[in-house]
Amino acid sequence: MKALHSRRARFCLVLAFLAVMLGNLGRYLVLDGLYLWDTRLRWQECAYVLHGLDPFAVMRGETPALPAVGAVDAATGGTVPWAYVLGNLMNPGFLPFAAVRVWILALDLLFALAAAWGLRGYLLRSGHCDDPAVAALAGALVLAPSMWANAVLFGNQSGIVCCCLVLVLCCLDRHPVLAGVLLAFAMCKPQIAFVFFLPLFCRRRWQPIAVAGALVLGAWGAASLATGTAPLTMLWDMLNQGLGYTSSYFGLFNFLLGFGAPTWLVLGLDIVAGMAVFAAGAALLRRRGLWQDWLAWFALAAVVSVLWFYKQNHDYIILLLPAVAIFCRRALRPVDLAVMTICLINVISYGLPWLFVLLGGRRGAAMPWGRLVEAIALVAALHCVMAALCEEDGLPAKPVPQGRRLMER
Repeated sequence: MKALHSRRARFCLVLAFLAVMLGNLGRYLVLDGLYLWDTRLRWQECAYVLHGLDPFAVMRGETPALPAVGAVDAATGGTVPWAYVLGNLMNPGFLPFAAVRVWILALDLLFALAAAWGLRGYLLRSGHCDDPAVAALAGALVLAPSMWANAVLFGNQSGIVCCCLVLVLCCLDRHPVLAGVLLAFAMCKPQIAFVFFLPLFCRRRWQPIAVAGALVLGAWGAASLATGTAPLTMLWDMLNQGLGYTSSYFGLFNFLLGFGAPTWLVLGLDIVAGMAVFAAGAALLRRRGLWQDWLAWFALAAVVSVLWFYKQNHDYIILLLPAVAIFCRRALRPVDLAVMTICLINVISYGLPWLFVLLGGRRGAAMPWGRLVEAIALVAALHCVMAALCEEDGLPAKPVPQGRRLMER
């Protein structure tokens, strides 16, 4: 298979990924309809806090449920305390739920379009793309992850959070305060967003860190004051709730759950392994001369984000970042196409269990192992990402324009 050079080939590639996503979404909508369960849960939690009630107290039956809001599902409810305030952007508790159903779907589309447009501009300014058409196609990959279907079906805010992180990348150098605001809203799902603080620490970008930290702490304090619940109690309630989830993928060491390991141990090992992968990736960035490249940092953080803590399928939308990094190289080789497919479609985590079924096994028994193989493949794929960003593939090295050094000081 020859490397892909032309705009037409890239257009067809992006179109194929978008078709898979739309096909997946259509399948869900036809067979299941719009559940929007997650939207309803997050809306209920925001609404209760606006009424001065602790959602966990409602879940435990310590506080009567409000008829206009309804009872919160004790098995799946609960989120980080600062999201009770910041989350009103995505799941406004001051609106009736009928309006929120429309609002969350509109935000999915608006944030995706904003991220796609912002990414196009960033790629041109930073020198990753010198062709506006290719940059536009790379921006369209924001909508390409097949996991968007899960986010839309359940009304989960993962897609919006991932788009916020893409926009953080786009405005870090020009608008650091706005980047901090976007990062704070992304922290409504810290299992995705937290690791994106690490590149900022490594690059000593204190302003967006300070803005995001102040907003998160302020929202946490506001939720505590509104409900009369101590801040640490609110966080502890969420951690206890999260340890009891049964439908989540608990990161790189999830397979240990099948051997009876406690969830807290699995998550602890995930955090250690995730930080080790990040440290190794940061060392690789320095060695390959990519320390100043924000796209390289964010692609690394995206891979680590799916390893280090618990996840749902829709949280994998963030893997669009390494896919974009690879797409921007001047010639796409078969291995690059394979890595992009792993990032945008999750073929390993879905394909291996079905292969196991064909061999006579149970699909459920193979699911954790499929995710493990996928995680290992994603870590290995970081080599392709770095090669794409520094063009260590035998092609003539293209000159690095001045715009790519905007972040150097």
